[in-house]
Amino acid sequence: LMAKNKNRIGSLSKKLKGANSKISGLEEMIANLQAQMDAKDGEIAELKSALEAKNIELSNIQMNLETVEAESAGKTEKMNTVYSAMGPSKELKEKNVITKEGGFIGLGKSTKVKEDFNKEYFTKADASTTASININAKKAKILTSHPSSSYKLVSTDKMVERIEITNTEDFWSTSKYLVIVTE
Repeated sequence: LMAKNKNRIGSLSKKLKGANSKISGLEEMIANLQAQMDAKDGEIAELKSALEAKNIELSNIQMNLETVEAESAGKTEKMNTVYSAMGPSKELKEKNVITKEGGFIGLGKSTKVKEDFNKEYFTKADASTTASININAKKAKILTSHPSSSYKLVSTDKMVERIEITNTEDFWSTSKYLVIVTE
């Protein structure tokens, strides 16, 4: 019985040694996995930090883009803003838009736009959307300088109905102001 117990004790000791080596192997593997998890946690923290920095950068870029778009819209509006004034010679003269110069003893005077004309009398418009301007007068004369190839006066037997702008860019290239004397 003692010999049998010694063999059993020897066998259990071998198994215990094998189990201890397996336990130490498992402990070593757990330590390695823990080290890998710590390393991955560090990488995740770095990636989160980098992502936050990129989000801040993206936010700044977006704000800059909105600012540039707003400035661009403002400049586009300013570039496309044009002004027109229309009326009888007497009215335009009273409103300090035109003047009559030259001539001799009241004869031969020419009507011109004043150099320091009253800008408040003019009607504001958008050149990119203004294709025609209604006149509806017996006669109409354009005093400001605009290329004749860039517009046409649409009229009937009795009246000038409107001015049609055929080439917007050319029409407004020489002046952002349009003065039409009507009768």
